[in-house]
Amino acid sequence: MVITRTVEMHAQLVGYDFKKKGLPTDKNIAVENSKVSNDYFWKTNKYTDQDVFGRTLDLTALINKPDGYLKGSLSDTEDVDYYEFNITEYRALSFVKDTYNRDITITLDHIPEGYDYEMVLYDEEGNQVGIGKENGNGGLSITIPNWNSDNTGYTVKVQAKNGSTVNPDAEYHLSFQTTQADKSHGAYQEMAEVQKYAGTVRKQMQEGLIDTEEMRAIKEIRQKYKTYYTEQMEKLHQEQAEAVMQGGAVPDDEQIHNLLEKKAAGKELTEQENALLNIFCTATELDSANASAKMNTTVKDRISVDLQEAGMDISDSTFSIKIGADGQVSVDGINDNAMKQKIEDVLSKYSDDLMDIYFSMDSEIQALSDKEKYLLQAAVDVEKFLYKATGGSVSLGDLSVENTAIHGLPKTLDDLLNNPGDNLTYQDYASDIREILAYNRTQHKDIMSELNVQFVIADGTFQIKD
Repeated sequence: MVITRTVEMHAQLVGYDFKKKGLPTDKNIAVENSKVSNDYFWKTNKYTDQDVFGRTLDLTALINKPDGYLKGSLSDTEDVDYYEFNITEYRALSFVKDTYNRDITITLDHIPEGYDYEMVLYDEEGNQVGIGKENGNGGLSITIPNWNSDNTGYTVKVQAKNGSTVNPDAEYHLSFQTTQADKSHGAYQEMAEVQKYAGTVRKQMQEGLIDTEEMRAIKEIRQKYKTYYTEQMEKLHQEQAEAVMQGGAVPDDEQIHNLLEKKAAGKELTEQENALLNIFCTATELDSANASAKMNTTVKDRISVDLQEAGMDISDSTFSIKIGADGQVSVDGINDNAMKQKIEDVLSKYSDDLMDIYFSMDSEIQALSDKEKYLLQAAVDVEKFLYKATGGSVSLGDLSVENTAIHGLPKTLDDLLNNPGDNLTYQDYASDIREILAYNRTQHKDIMSELNVQFVIADGTFQIKD
């Protein structure tokens, strides 16, 4: 269940300009953005501060702050918090400047006393590359692997261990520690080998050459360390699984798949079974299984209770549900109009939950690029906003952009979105609208065409409609 990525020949120094100009914020404490859901891998949290360019920040800004940390909390047993960070500059510059050759450790501490939290680290493809270990100070720590220079984006997950209880009023802390690394690790060695050809390749590229012996040599080096990365990850997974099994046989792929299906069905797993899924499953696979379980346990139970209170029993009913991009719910298959309206009214309270479940389970959406997933989610958020703000009279399809100005808005919204001032909410909506429409224009397709949120309720069971 390991996912590998295509290796780019040249790393971009994302964030390096920030480093040269100084850190983008003088604050040492970040706070989980409670206004933004971050309970799925595709919905990692951006906290509320902004850098000098007006962009929201992730955990990256805290890496160079010994006294810095993020404050977050788990609201309930099902709550999962994901946070992104990027270490590109440390990878790209580790060979050039020794101060960038660092071992980077992320630590979860201030865990509420008497509660059991866990921390899992994923790479950009959602592969598990670290599980928090007790650090002797009451917290959990993970050192980011230095297996190659290409993998630079990471996401850390914080959740209750094995579905245990949480303290929603207590805040946990996430922080980074860096120490000088030796020069034997894969990332440094890769950069050292690439450096032998880098100067020549730069000149060749300036001359317009695209396939030279030196370029091919760099590609071979990248591929070698890509393979090494996968080998080290699989070795880590094996060691973790052997520790969990305590002398027992490590399950094969089919057994892990069966455990994942068991979880998706909402069945209870043992501590050992949950630990094995944490090791071998990608973040996306676990999100999909958790979403499926939530759909047919927590969400279904709450909907059933609300419907029963409204005088309806769906245990032997069959009907379909469609959720529009604006969050509006429609039901098909119920002939009684009064009952149909009551069901739609009840389901409308759960449209956000059902939309998230659909995003996490639909294979076509999960196959989209990270940018497309972001834009699709942003489009849904914008449509909901426009529906509420205009009573459904304006949607994304009515808007256009010319010289950054958004056209097609009623006057009140025109002022708010085109001149948002310091209002971060309206800034974000305006920025998203511009990005969405730019994508639609340049890609010659509507990002919303990827969205078809439909469910079927049959005999009290929820399913995504094919």
